[in-house]
Amino acid sequence: MSTLQPIHALNLDSIQQQAFIKYYLTLPDKPPTTVRIFDRNDYYSVHGVDATTAAKEVFNSISNIKKMGIEPNRLDYLVLSKGNFEILIKKLLLVRRYRVEIYVAEGSVKSCDWVLKYKGSPGCLTQLEEVLGDGLGSSEENTPCLMAVNIKIDPVSKGRLLGVACISPGEYEMSVTEFTDDDLLTELETITVQMAPSECLVPQSDHDDYKALKKIMDRANVTITKLKKSEFSVEGLTQDLNRLLKFKESQQQDANVFPETRKRTAMASLAATIKYTGLLTDNTNFARFRIRTIQADCFLHLDTAALAALNVFPEPGDSSNAPSRSLYGLLDRCRTQHGKRLLAQWLRQPLRDINLINERLDIVELLMNSSQLRLQLYDDHLRRIPDLQALARRLTRKKANLHDCYKIYQAINRLPSLLQCLSETNNATVHSSLSEPISELNEDLNKYQQMIEATIDMDAVERGDFLVKPSFDEELQILSKQLDKLQSSAEKELNKTAKDLDLAVGKTIKLESTPQNGFCFRVTLKEEQSLRGNKKYTIIDAVKGGVKFKSNALGSINEEYIQAKSTYEKEQDKVVSEIVAIAGSYSECLFCLSHILSRLDVLVAFSVAATTAPYPYCRPIITESIDELELREVRHPCLEVQEGVSFIPNDVVFKRGSGIMHIVTGANMGGKSTWMRACGASALLAAAGCAVPARVARLPRLRCIAARAGATDREDRGHSTFMLEMLECAAILRVTSYYYY
Repeated sequence: MSTLQPIHALNLDSIQQQAFIKYYLTLPDKPPTTVRIFDRNDYYSVHGVDATTAAKEVFNSISNIKKMGIEPNRLDYLVLSKGNFEILIKKLLLVRRYRVEIYVAEGSVKSCDWVLKYKGSPGCLTQLEEVLGDGLGSSEENTPCLMAVNIKIDPVSKGRLLGVACISPGEYEMSVTEFTDDDLLTELETITVQMAPSECLVPQSDHDDYKALKKIMDRANVTITKLKKSEFSVEGLTQDLNRLLKFKESQQQDANVFPETRKRTAMASLAATIKYTGLLTDNTNFARFRIRTIQADCFLHLDTAALAALNVFPEPGDSSNAPSRSLYGLLDRCRTQHGKRLLAQWLRQPLRDINLINERLDIVELLMNSSQLRLQLYDDHLRRIPDLQALARRLTRKKANLHDCYKIYQAINRLPSLLQCLSETNNATVHSSLSEPISELNEDLNKYQQMIEATIDMDAVERGDFLVKPSFDEELQILSKQLDKLQSSAEKELNKTAKDLDLAVGKTIKLESTPQNGFCFRVTLKEEQSLRGNKKYTIIDAVKGGVKFKSNALGSINEEYIQAKSTYEKEQDKVVSEIVAIAGSYSECLFCLSHILSRLDVLVAFSVAATTAPYPYCRPIITESIDELELREVRHPCLEVQEGVSFIPNDVVFKRGSGIMHIVTGANMGGKSTWMRACGASALLAAAGCAVPARVARLPRLRCIAARAGATDREDRGHSTFMLEMLECAAILRVTSYYYY
């Protein structure tokens, strides 16, 4: 919690404060959803109304706000440490969906020569990776996705033609589609749910269709950014795509070979996203992107009302991720960050292809029935896999370091034992969808392993240092000997200190090394009393894991060690850049490996959630026939895991010709909506490839889940509760057909 404490006030005298206020007031107007932050090297500051926004987000209080200047030109401000700055950025972009501008001083931070250096929006975080690293958004439900929508008149049908384009820079993927839609933009809402964009670009227009679009994006918590119509021009787009797209070796290096480029309205949207994200300004993006068509009909159609009614995801800002709050929280037993992201994607994109659903169910059922296999994967293998997608992206952007390369090395080292574990299943589905592709990638990555073993000093890794082997350079050899000598001196000081304090080396006292502090001693909390009042030693830190301290002699050794290590790292930078460049050639393999391991992670998470539930889950049977839906003893998966709840299961049976509609009546709080939500949640879980909280589950191949749950009014629109219910039910009935449940 110490990182949340506010730090000192601005180190500016009264003249400098007045000069800054004068500069600040000259900045152009901005909406309240844009926050300006000023980088002052060691800390950051926010001013005016932005200070209030930041204080509420970080400290949940405005008591930390101070004032600068003299009347009548006084200005509120808040000072943030680097840790609090990162907290603020993530909350603004990923939760509030605000935009951020970061100003950096060209000269002294006490001068007024500020320049807008970095900009970030919910769908475009690329520039902020330089400030925060690759972690921004990596551990969230989805990697940032930017959408653009362009609405034209279809020359054939004379209806509204929508061109949609999405870019996911973290996955190097472009997705486009073109379709006609109704006046409520129902299909667009479905695609918005499936793609989960953080931000939507639209051309400036007062047309009613864009007003309907805004309502959809507001419901989905998507930030809308209006651009000039000229930004949606396709002029020069082919040349841009030729540079960004990845072509096969035998493929003509021309973007026009892709059928997606024939969707001209969608291409206008794609042009806007490319310009907005500035992809062409970074040559690491060249020849990286894939382009595909969004196949909305391959997935079960969901809208924002269905997501809310079924509690698929926690409410925005709810970070508890409790199993009783949402289906995502219930199923999120994933061990990897890329697994968590894929789980969110699967819940937004439930399948309609019965063969694909059964492929997932085959593996989930196998894991549910084999506790040894499930526990080996869950407790041993998957928990040791890092975020390979984020690491691969760092390699492609040439931002990786030796530690990143070593993390990848460790993950690849686990593949043989993982393959051995999977091979013992003797299951054809596991072999074809998991074991075989992992085995092929493992062979492709063998040379990567050999390179890391030949270049990284493994002895130094054991001490927590990531260094190139000194044999690569004569100067490195000299510095390495100096580091070894200092290491020996530190170990001698350890023995001397242990003798002085009457402690056992390696048991009650240990020598540790950290990148920040260098060498230090650590004793258990039990032995901490031997340090009290002893002027020979200085305590560095005291935490649950023990007390870190140093002696005067170790402090002197540390100074030399840190300086020598810094020199070593500078000397090895040239070698490191070559290693990272070579490692970058394996990024495509790592992206593929990340995707396969994330699939395994989600399937294991499904099986763990099913086997740890209060009552058994069953494998659903998905049929081509749409004449029957049967759920016996079905339960609401989130409600039954709440403490003190004894859930009474219910039956749900729909049969065409005898009962395709149920009217449910009863007292308030009697369980009517819970019965309906349990039915919808089971249908969603089954389509996602998960077991269902029921004794028997037979479901048809559904096309859509539509929902209208809850009672509220909209005074701002002049709609009563009843009126709103009728309008929303009418919207559902308008898009239903014979094939809908």
